[in-house]
Amino acid sequence: MERNSHKKILALIALTVFGAVYAAAQTAQQPQPGNKKASVQARKKAQAHINQNMSEMHVSGRMNEPHHVLALAYKENIATFARALRDQAQAGSLSSDFARAAAAEIGRSLDQVDDHHREHVKTMSADMRSKMAAMMKEVDMSSSRLKDAFKVLEKDVGEYTLNSKLIATDSDEILKRLDDMPKMHQPE
Repeated sequence: MERNSHKKILALIALTVFGAVYAAAQTAQQPQPGNKKASVQARKKAQAHINQNMSEMHVSGRMNEPHHVLALAYKENIATFARALRDQAQAGSLSSDFARAAAAEIGRSLDQVDDHHREHVKTMSADMRSKMAAMMKEVDMSSSRLKDAFKVLEKDVGEYTLNSKLIATDSDEILKRLDDMPKMHQPE
């Protein structure tokens, strides 16, 4: 039993290393633009409002708050594992151990994002929370949609026989939900 645990831990470590290498390789790729002009304009308008709030956070030092930084890192981790899972599924070489380990890491990272987001909000003054209320509401809605997409992925990787095409689609949906979230800029 202990030997099996060690194998699982080593597999998770290997998956984490693979994900980090994959993320580094993907930084040069540009995201694909949306097809609907109205949707793009609405997203740009919302992002402009969020950017204004982010500027206020940056000026107040909130961008460097440790919980904010960690939440962003875990969000990037979700994207890394979702891309790795999608790419393995599209290649047709999807191992059930790999798929379940990647999904488990996505789920763990989602929990960590929530925990650190809650702790970050606790560090804000009442005035800052009121200024950021609209953005935080949008973040909460986006987070809910992301969690719903994860539940679908989690169900599909839990099946006895994996459907690679379905898992690739589920992973793409997670990446889409991440892209739809308000952009929380990394601290400088």
